[in-house]
Amino acid sequence: MKGGAENSKGIVMKSALLRLDSQLLTVEKWIAGSLLGAMALLLVAGVLFRYVLGTPFVWSESVSRLLIVWLTFVGSSIAFAEKKHITVDSILYFLPSMARPVIRVCIFVLVAVTLGYMTYLGYLYCLSVSRNTSPMLGISLAYFSMAMPITFFIGLLHIFVNVFLKRDFLVFESALDEI
Repeated sequence: MKGGAENSKGIVMKSALLRLDSQLLTVEKWIAGSLLGAMALLLVAGVLFRYVLGTPFVWSESVSRLLIVWLTFVGSSIAFAEKKHITVDSILYFLPSMARPVIRVCIFVLVAVTLGYMTYLGYLYCLSVSRNTSPMLGISLAYFSMAMPITFFIGLLHIFVNVFLKRDFLVFESALDEI
């Protein structure tokens, strides 16, 4: 009886993590779309104000930089969730089919360790720049740099879900298969 209760708790936990992963991905896509839309509006407004009205936004470059930093890191996390990062898989293609999942797991572990370390370093960097302010915007530089630890941590969650819950590392997809 005890094994059945533990098994049902595991299923509930797996379901909750899969749901969280899916919801985070949806939020990330909305954030990425909003950031891209805000950048487009800022660009159009900047051109309008500079060349038509003759009063440029002096802060638009700083805001654009903030938006592009966040868009880059949010997009990176989305790519982890959807396994869309660029990979060189031609070596895997020539390995025996039994070795491919093992190599893929090793790659996922290496990427996960790197993301975990970058999350930690990003957190330390945020702390180190938190008292510094952007000269043009007057806000803490931590707003620029906190994209790194937040999105790397979420990317780490996406990798965990893909490898351990979805078992997607077992599926071997190669660009060479499409040729």
